[in-house]
Formats: sequence, structure tokens, C-alpha cells
Amino acid sequence: MTPWMRYSVFAGLCVAAAAAAFVAGARVGRAQSKEEFAQVLASVQADLALNHILRLRELESDLAHNCSSEALAKVRFDSDTQMLVLSSLYKEYKGTWVTEAIAKRDPAMPAQLEQLPKAQESWTEPKCAK
Repeated sequence: MTPWMRYSVFAGLCVAAAAAAFVAGARVGRAQSKEEFAQVLASVQADLALNHILRLRELESDLAHNCSSEALAKVRFDSDTQMLVLSSLYKEYKGTWVTEAIAKRDPAMPAQLEQLPKAQESWTEPKCAK
């Protein structure tokens, strides 16, 4: 075997090894990414659910203590806050499946989200005198 052929075979083996290493690394990276994403998503969902449950308990307590005006003010503030979040997502992902899903569930919502004013600077939450 000539030196030129040995170098060619060696170079071919190096290229094949590099390609195999790349493919193996990509598979491992993809698997780790999916696993980590699922954990982060579960953590965010658990945090949101817990926040929602705690807020509902607070509203339930206000209503049980005949503080309906305080509960209504809190519900309105929470609703406005969620509209601001949704408006931000709507504007960022305009023309994608995200906005199509919003319009499908509530055809009037896109127009509301487009014209939503900025958030309030501050807000003092009313307290129920129990």
C-alpha cells in the first residue's frame, strides 16, 4: 500500500469517526434537552397551579367573610394582569398558531388584545376585614 493510500484511508477513518461522534453527541444532547425541558415545564405548571389555588382560596375566604367588593376588585385585577400577559404573547407571536388558537376560542379576543393599554404602575390590594 502506498503512502498516499494510507493517508487517504486514515483521513476517511477520521472523517467517519468525527461524523459518528457528531451523530452520537446530537442524540445524547437531544435526549437530555427533552428531559430537562419536561422538568422545567412541569415545574412551571406546578408553580402556576399552586399560585392559582392559593389565589382562589383567598377569594373564597373573602367571599365567605362577606367581602364581595374586595374579592371583585382582586378578580378584576387578576383578569387585567392575565390580559396583559396574553396581549404580550399575542403581539409577539402574531400570525402563528398561537394567535390562531386565541381567535378560535374567542373571536373577539384579538381585537381586545391589540388595543390593550399599558399596565398600571402600582396597585394596592384591598384587604377583607375579617
